Amino acid sequence: RAQRLRTSPAAAARFILAKMRGVPEGQATPKLGGVFPLGNVGMAFGRAAVTSDQFILGDFFVQDVGSRCRFDDRMTLKEDYDFTCTHLAAHGAVLRCNRMFITALHETNAGGACSERDGAGDKERANIKVLQEKWPGVFSLNGKRGDGSTQVTMAWKRL
Repeated sequence: RAQRLRTSPAAAARFILAKMRGVPEGQATPKLGGVFPLGNVGMAFGRAAVTSDQFILGDFFVQDVGSRCRFDDRMTLKEDYDFTCTHLAAHGAVLRCNRMFITALHETNAGGACSERDGAGDKERANIKVLQEKWPGVFSLNGKRGDGSTQVTMAWKRL
């Protein structure tokens, strides 16, 4: 029987950091870690407990010291996708805990990147174009969300 454990953000961050630093010798050492990006537990349990090449949500992530990766100032939206790819290119891996979830307002909260969104989705599409040019073959439009032109799926293995 599965258990649900609640923890503080600081404890969750320490757990992710320990997992990142505990990667066996000989494997790529991630410098970016995060949690499953959706609240869909069933979808999360359809994946390995920890993955090393999947999207890290910007709402909650851990960046270890020693990484020179930074956010690209040109990205006004979808910056977490670009940040994930930057880490994958630089370090060969990220660490996503697919059994850890957060509850956070995303895409609808006031301020931050959300203030960059426009009702028509033009800014989303412009940032998606930058992602697709910067990381060819990695991003595809996600026809299952939104109008099919403002959401993406990421598959690093396509690179």
